Amino acid sequence: MERIVLKHLSGSKANQVEEFPLNHVKELVLGRDPSSTVKYDPDRDDLVGRQHARITQDPSDPTQFIVTDLNSRNGTFVNRQKLSGTSRLNFGDVVQLGPGGPEFVFEYEPRPATVAKTTRVASTGPMAPTVSGAPATRVPDAGPSQPPFVPPTAAPSSAPGGVGKATVERIVAQNVAQAKKSQGRTFLVVGSIAAVLLILVVGGIGGLLYWRARTASSTEVSGLKQTLDAATAGKGMSPTEIASQAGNAVVKIDVAWRLVSPEGDGNVYHQLYKDQKSGREIALYFEFPDGTVEPALTYSYNPNSYAIGGRHSGSGFSVSNDGFILTNRHVAAAWETTFTFPDRAYPGIVINRSTGQIRLMDQGQLARINWVPARTKQTNIKFEGRNDSLYVTFPKQDSRIIAKLNRVSPRHDVALIKIDMPGTVPKVDINDNYDSIKQGDDVVVLGYPGVSPPITGIVKSQDIFNRETQNVEIPDPTFSKGNIGRVLRGEEKSGGVGDKDKFSHIGDAYQLTINSTGAGNSGGPVVDEQGKVIGIFYAGTRGMDATITFAVPIRYGRELMGVN
Repeated sequence: MERIVLKHLSGSKANQVEEFPLNHVKELVLGRDPSSTVKYDPDRDDLVGRQHARITQDPSDPTQFIVTDLNSRNGTFVNRQKLSGTSRLNFGDVVQLGPGGPEFVFEYEPRPATVAKTTRVASTGPMAPTVSGAPATRVPDAGPSQPPFVPPTAAPSSAPGGVGKATVERIVAQNVAQAKKSQGRTFLVVGSIAAVLLILVVGGIGGLLYWRARTASSTEVSGLKQTLDAATAGKGMSPTEIASQAGNAVVKIDVAWRLVSPEGDGNVYHQLYKDQKSGREIALYFEFPDGTVEPALTYSYNPNSYAIGGRHSGSGFSVSNDGFILTNRHVAAAWETTFTFPDRAYPGIVINRSTGQIRLMDQGQLARINWVPARTKQTNIKFEGRNDSLYVTFPKQDSRIIAKLNRVSPRHDVALIKIDMPGTVPKVDINDNYDSIKQGDDVVVLGYPGVSPPITGIVKSQDIFNRETQNVEIPDPTFSKGNIGRVLRGEEKSGGVGDKDKFSHIGDAYQLTINSTGAGNSGGPVVDEQGKVIGIFYAGTRGMDATITFAVPIRYGRELMGVN
């Protein structure tokens, strides 16, 4: 029997599963109204509208489904991306009713055989920051709305002086033969074949200890131990040790921001007007003499316009025991990075500020606008960016901590924020290896990609004045392992005579062979084999058949931690 299955993750229905046979139900209305198909608690789920959203079958393809926001006050989110009107709903998508509202996973049983495999990539896209949130923030094409990608398996690297399996077996055979010939004694090999393989895999080297049954001299044992110590010298930490040491300092960051003005009602708006003939909203844009295009801004409220701002989540890591945290600039100061326009920003018309000429905007041009709100050329508007909320949550904790923006890098996608705590907090160690890092070095990325299913905890109140039981997210960072794919330098002087100097179009960055993470992981640490942070995860791009990600060298983070 074909049926829609909703697996509730949070809200009053947390941990419940609802099934709706398609031969009885053709659409689902979600809301607090008693007539809704999926009814939410009117008191506990106060972010849900009376009739918040609707899920229906696609008339042209019964195996496909469509979700529609019913003009709700708080909006509908699919995989942490705010829905504008109607959108296709894929199996496994996470739907949320309002920011911070109840969530559920949309499923269909049995799944049609025609459903694409989860590793399918259908289109290409530009490089973009890996923040997870509403459309007012940049979201990569490989973000939460796409199926997760399987990371490539990185070839294990050998430690300096490492010994392979064949070498170990040869050394064992030679020592046993020599001992039998010279001493007539039997050597005892301590450990089984399983132990040998365990040492090979976990330690990255081969090694077995032999002791002569009763007559081995302390000199022989000491010499063998020195040989093994030399072989294991410089070996890094295991992935488990890295996750344990650095993971406690990796925080989840939740942000709500807007562009504000000291004039008007405080908000800065993108001007839209309603065409009386067609009834459609038309967005206005200005074109400047240098060819750049920006949204026409105003601080006067218009019901057809929308405020510049948004909500999103990201990652970060504490670099001091007193609460200083590094993250991305596009996480902590979104007005300092390229703005992603919502669906309402198209169609539009462009007004040339010099000639007054007016032309229609094509959708391709809208996608190419590289507008940073903090760098607008419209001098008639006074404004500044502001975080209405900036919260930090440490791993496995159920309480959020208020943070403040401390410093923003003028050169790269890095910011420093600060929390105030009476005690100490976990921190990471830093290794600025920009001058010595090599292609192929092993690295680990930690953070909170939005595609990763959240863990929800139930917090029972002990407050007599507020007996409300809360369902809150308990952050648990994701661990992704890979390598340094390339080292990109903003400028690199050539050594040969007549050779041209080289430079990177995206500036200084580390290209990673890690694609099992994405939107929401922005600001997470990139950790080396010694458990030290060498970079800050910040962007990803997808081609025809591959996805690659990028990190900012930690050098740019260190610049914000001092005055030099």
